[in-house]
Amino acid sequence: IKAIDDFQIVNGAQTTASIFHSMVKDKLDVSNVNIPVKLTVIKNPGDIDRIVPKISLCANSQNKITAADFSSNDPFHIKTQKLSRSIWAPAQRGSQQETHWYYERVRGQYQDDKGREKTPKQRRIFENQNPTSQRFTKTDLAKYEHTWNQLPYLVSLGAEKNFREFFQNLKDNGSFEPSDEYFRSLIAKAILFKKADKIILSQKYGGYKANIVTYTVALLSYASEKRIDIERIWKDQDISRNIEKELVNLSKIVQLQITNPPGGKNITEWCKKKDCWESLLQQIIELSDSVSQELVSHDFVKQREEKIRAFHDERHEKIDEK
Repeated sequence: IKAIDDFQIVNGAQTTASIFHSMVKDKLDVSNVNIPVKLTVIKNPGDIDRIVPKISLCANSQNKITAADFSSNDPFHIKTQKLSRSIWAPAQRGSQQETHWYYERVRGQYQDDKGREKTPKQRRIFENQNPTSQRFTKTDLAKYEHTWNQLPYLVSLGAEKNFREFFQNLKDNGSFEPSDEYFRSLIAKAILFKKADKIILSQKYGGYKANIVTYTVALLSYASEKRIDIERIWKDQDISRNIEKELVNLSKIVQLQITNPPGGKNITEWCKKKDCWESLLQQIIELSDSVSQELVSHDFVKQREEKIRAFHDERHEKIDEK
């Protein structure tokens, strides 16, 4: 072998990391170390995304490989990662520090990136610019999106199963390229979800918090017809006091509904059913006047969604022309 072009290490992360630490941190000579490898030549580049995950699945016996791990190299996740590193979130109240919402496309990526900073000061800067509270994963992304899209019963399936549903739906609807607009709206949904989580925790319902959170935020999305001002949430990096109060009120309705399944069914299993969501929608849900006054118009929501989709269509038209 004289040269290898565009190679990728599959299932060798621990070995690669061990060599790196031995060379750089322990200052050991590894020039005489021999490592057996299996070289797979993929002649058709279009087969890479299909074959590489299968190599990982069949060869890995040390660590659990998840569906989310397999999809890391999908263009959707790669573009979302790029956006997360380039878009600065507005400074929160009382702070001058702009930050990133760090998308962890690959498991352990955050710690790896921080570890690449050479000095303690550089690592502190990295942490300030990429706070751990704003780190989110592929399964988190699926949770935020499915909750906003009023699919809390899928979120209740658990992180991996919900992600598989999300990713399959993404594939079924054709490739989608995230834009700046999409990323900002995604983070607004993340902020809303995270705030709801803290609020519902403070209510001390005694159990089923994860289910109550996703059903409550989904109910807010449903009752408002997705007219929550997510642009304002992005700018403020926070939700309004009126929405906070509304989440408390809605969570009480949700908690009472989902913890009393028909026929004495198991609550956790009941929350995984579409029937659970549909039974909740039979309740009379009216948002407070204060929240209703904050809602954006239907036309604004339509324009928001069209703008995100238009970016995707425009980019693909240019690619087709090339």
